[in-house]
Amino acid sequence: VCNRPGAKAIERAKSFGIPVGIFDHRVFVNREAHEIAILEWLRPLCPHLLVLAGYMRLFTARLLSEYRGRVINIHPADTRQHQGADGYAWARGEGLTKTWITVHWVDDGMDTGEVIMQAPVPILAGDTLEDLRARGLAIEHQLYPRALAKVISQLPQDQRRL
Repeated sequence: VCNRPGAKAIERAKSFGIPVGIFDHRVFVNREAHEIAILEWLRPLCPHLLVLAGYMRLFTARLLSEYRGRVINIHPADTRQHQGADGYAWARGEGLTKTWITVHWVDDGMDTGEVIMQAPVPILAGDTLEDLRARGLAIEHQLYPRALAKVISQLPQDQRRL
């Protein structure tokens, strides 16, 4: 599921034969209508997990009630220190020498769910924000599959499928 029609993930998912639903939130009258459309699209697929990446919207209780404890997201900061947008700018502004990539469960709050796995991202002297984002993204691409493998390995055998 993607809420940005031009996102790179769409073609990547399609290349793996993964069904893609595009739900541009800007064309829905409200958040609930947006989520109802997503839920209607998801139901026949019967997913065991919803894995988010770059999804910059909070889910309402309506969606979470159907998938509570089964939604995962990734965040470019230690979610116990910083929630919300622009984790890299926050880390630089705080003068940190490293920040974190955090894979976490999604709950009712913004980046407040239980941490599944983390990896450090060094902040080097002379880094531009773009340098830091690129380094962080490379670490995200390594961490997320490892975290998902961990979560999937803990699922019952009959739920370990795409």
